[in-house]
Amino acid sequence: MSVSNSFDKTVFEIEALILKLFQNEPFHNLYLLYNKTPLTNEHGGTCSDKTLSFISAARGLGVNAVLHNGYINGKDIHRLARVTISDKVFFADVGNGWPVLKLYPADQEINFICFGMSYRTVITEHWISVYHTRNGKEFLQLEIDSRPCREEDIQNRIAQRFNGKVIYPFSNSLRFSLIVKDKFLFIRGDRLEIYDFNGCTVIEGITKESLSKTLKELFYYQSKDLFEYLTS
Repeated sequence: MSVSNSFDKTVFEIEALILKLFQNEPFHNLYLLYNKTPLTNEHGGTCSDKTLSFISAARGLGVNAVLHNGYINGKDIHRLARVTISDKVFFADVGNGWPVLKLYPADQEINFICFGMSYRTVITEHWISVYHTRNGKEFLQLEIDSRPCREEDIQNRIAQRFNGKVIYPFSNSLRFSLIVKDKFLFIRGDRLEIYDFNGCTVIEGITKESLSKTLKELFYYQSKDLFEYLTS
């Protein structure tokens, strides 16, 4: 196999892994809302949990993947993965809640569409700005300093992420998202937003108390172990 074919195969495998994780490991802030410490990455979680799960799986494929920082609204509060393939650097943003199914190259601007939403990057020196368009509106979703980070520093921040000193966009409002068949479902507050290539539909009135039923009936997601742990 040529170097080019090997490179393309690895990119394909990594992006297939990203899709698989978006289908099986939800993004959610339930550990934070229930004041629980995650015991495993198996049941998803926030950006840290999902990124650590991705890195473990990527390394299992023999890929060089390490923790990296991201900036939301100018604040260093987001975690993602820095992936190196044949000396080319990419970023995998598997944990921001939205379905980012492509790798972001550090040296090349890209744009793509997932579930009727679009993403594009703008590169200025060592900074990557990620813009996300949904429902006809574009948002600056994320900024990435592409220079390497110290994993030890990020691990320390992850260990202290729920100490009450950091305010996240989801600190006081329910979040849960997952790819379900050919749709992307995202609970934000009391709204369930359902995205596909035809647009977005909304179901109002989601509550923490009705969440287990909603996940079972609409997400086809059942995790007795998770909810028993959260409510114990």
